[in-house]
Amino acid sequence: MELNSEADEDTKKEQEQKEEEKEKQHFHVLAVDDSNIDRKLLERLLTVSSYQVTCVDSGDKALEYLGLLDIQESEISRTSSISSCSSSSSKSSEKEVSKVNLIMTDYSMPGITGYDLLKRVKRSSWKDVPVVVMSSENIPSRITMCLEGGAEEFLLKPVKLADLRKLHSHLLNTTNIHDTIIDSDHNNNTNKRKASSPEDSDRRTRIQELPVS
Repeated sequence: MELNSEADEDTKKEQEQKEEEKEKQHFHVLAVDDSNIDRKLLERLLTVSSYQVTCVDSGDKALEYLGLLDIQESEISRTSSISSCSSSSSKSSEKEVSKVNLIMTDYSMPGITGYDLLKRVKRSSWKDVPVVVMSSENIPSRITMCLEGGAEEFLLKPVKLADLRKLHSHLLNTTNIHDTIIDSDHNNNTNKRKASSPEDSDRRTRIQELPVS
């Protein structure tokens, strides 16, 4: 009996591990780093951990991917023609970013820094997407500033597999948010259809009962 129970426990653990691996394959991480070596290392670690990865080499490209760069330009120009173009590109970008469950960014980058990117994301419609800041420098004031600015984690480079395991709970939270939104929209549409059905049938009945002249 004891041997059977141990075998059952092992089988259960294997199933749980397989389910976790499948779950990870649905998670999409946007990795931002101007260092080619660090970017390749991070991409490899995320891929080994069964995550989908998109890598960019600057904060500007990250904002462009998220659709936030066009929004900034439209605010500066304040012209109706550019605003309408920005609006359409923003909607298309929203569909893309809905697939992004986590943003991992280096802190020290030329132009837009990791902290600048963090602030822009948290002020945008994508504020619910977790942001993790990375740095090779262990500076307490910098770490505090990023965490207070909305970062979920601050990781010291080089990033390790053990660090990525800590991020799984943040990814699960984003999935639950997306699922809740989708379920809510589906239920609202279903209720609308149910509410309209009796009215439609009554209308058809009344039409059929009208006398023919």
